[in-house]
This record gives sequence, C-alpha cells and structure tokens, in this order.
Amino acid sequence: MPSKTVHKVKGWKHVQSKAKMQKKTKLALGVLAVVFGFIIISGTARLIQSLFISQKNYAWNGEFNINLVIKSKNISLFSYNPQDEKITIVNIPDETFLEVPSGFGKWQLRSIYELGQSQKGIGGNKLLADTLTSFFAVPVDGYLDFSTSNQFSASEIIDTLRKNPFSGFQLVSSLKTDITMWELIKLKLSIASVRFDKIKVLNLQELDILDKETLPDGSQVFTADPVKLDSVLTDLTDPAVFAEHKSIAVFNAADHPQLAGKWARLVINLGGNVIITSNADKKLKKTLLFGEDSQTLKRLKQIFSSSDRISAKEQELTSSRAQVNIYLGEDFIKK
Repeated sequence: MPSKTVHKVKGWKHVQSKAKMQKKTKLALGVLAVVFGFIIISGTARLIQSLFISQKNYAWNGEFNINLVIKSKNISLFSYNPQDEKITIVNIPDETFLEVPSGFGKWQLRSIYELGQSQKGIGGNKLLADTLTSFFAVPVDGYLDFSTSNQFSASEIIDTLRKNPFSGFQLVSSLKTDITMWELIKLKLSIASVRFDKIKVLNLQELDILDKETLPDGSQVFTADPVKLDSVLTDLTDPAVFAEHKSIAVFNAADHPQLAGKWARLVINLGGNVIITSNADKKLKKTLLFGEDSQTLKRLKQIFSSSDRISAKEQELTSSRAQVNIYLGEDFIKK
C-alpha cells in the first residue's frame, strides 16, 4: 500500500514537473518570437531608412547636379551632371591647406577627417564635405567613403561603378555614405550611360592654380587663389539653375563680416545670376529664402536648408528687386 502511494506521488510530481517544463518552454519560445520579431522589424526599418530616408533635408532625384566627396586612396570631389550626362572628378592633393568650418582654422586636407572624427556630433566625412563646400564654393551634397578599398583612386571607383549592373558590389558592400540606397542605385544607373569622352578628371596639382607655401613648422602645403580656382570649375555649373538666369540677391543678416560675399560665390559657381550682395537691415537667427517659384529657388532651398514658413514680420525683408532673395542668418556663421 505505501509503495502504491509513493508511486502515485512520484507520478503526480512527474506530471507537475512536465507541465512546468512545458510552460517554461512556451515562455522561452514566446520570448524568442518577440526578440525575433523585433529583429525583423528593426532590420526592416533600417532597410527602409537606408533605401529612402536621407540624412539630409532633401534627396537627389536627378533634377540637379549631385556633388559628392569620395574618400578612398585620395580625397576627390565627384560631380555628375544629369542634364548633359557628364562626370567631373577633381583630385585634391593631401597637402592642400584649407579653412575648416566651425572655427577650426586651417588644416591640411589629410588631417580633416580625423579632426571631424574627434569632435562629438560632427564626424570626419561630414567635416570633409563642409570644408570642400567652402573651398570649391559649390554645394557638396554628401560623401562616399571607400576607406576599406583605399587602393583605388576616385576615377577607378567611378569606372568600376559604371560597368555592368553587378559590378562594384564588393565596393558598395563596404561603403559608408549619407545618401540613401535609392539615391545610390539611381546614381549608378545614371552614370552607367555616360560616354567615356564626357568624363573629365582635373588634378589640381597639375593645374596652374595652386601655390606652394612653407608653414612655420617646415611643412610644405598648397594654397589656392579662389579666382583661379573658380576659373577651372566651370564644369560644375548646374544647367537647371544657369538656364533660368534668375536674378538673385544675397544679404548678410548675421553679425559676421563678408558672409554675403562668401556664399554669393557659391551661388555664382552654381550658375546663379547674383545682382546684389549686401548687409540686411535686420538680423536673423535662421536663414531665409523666398522669391519666384523656380528650379533655382528649389535648389537654393536645398543648399541653405531654408524653411517655407515666413512670418509677416519677416516678409518685410522682401524689398529687393531680385527674383530670389537669400538672407543669411546666424545659423550660417560657422559654415
């Protein structure tokens, strides 16, 4: 009799233990399902973000030129003109001495990436893009960082990407960029149709525009005269802006000298018709753009990150005879 009771007790404990094990298994499977689902959702979100969500305030759709920094064996500026279907690559010597935005002073090109990486919230590629925007006075829309493939020059990379649809996969798989995957695909398909005779490579060191100087520490660097530099960069003019020939006024609405002249140079290099460069009567915290609805206004709003919301008080600024007005606020002092 006692043996039967013990057997029943053991049998009941076994059933209870088995039930507990099943509950734990179900719980574990449930947790795994949640985790797996989270991974899928987050992975899908990252995929969507990489495909369509730009880190910039606009995405390239092929209406205008696109200018990108290419960081590989050397640092170069790549420009694709979709209207004329041509490519321009500007190779810059590492020893070029450049004014770096955000108050960093002058640095050699070779050191700017590491400088940006050492600064929280900036990043090396972003600082390179901003620096070259200022140096060339053309809008740099993003970057293509092929650092892991630094045995290739910018020309070799573009040539690889122009080949059949499956070429360049190894390059792209290790690419760091701030343009979306959709923009990258569109760019690759676009440049694939560019004829070889419409690809121009400019080596600044081979052109008569750089001067050699010696720094106090004995370093040899190159400097460039902006006027000479602009004379060889006519291929970077944007046909969509140039064709409209809209009159443009650039006003300095911040407490910083020569701001209007600096950014008027960029607008002119873009193909804009700047007729006024002056100081504004009022100071603004944020840059404002307004004027006739046009491709020129659209492109300039991309570059200057201007909002469409203009208060009644700000509308009083529209006293210029120009068709497009740019009021540079305090947000552009460090750029």
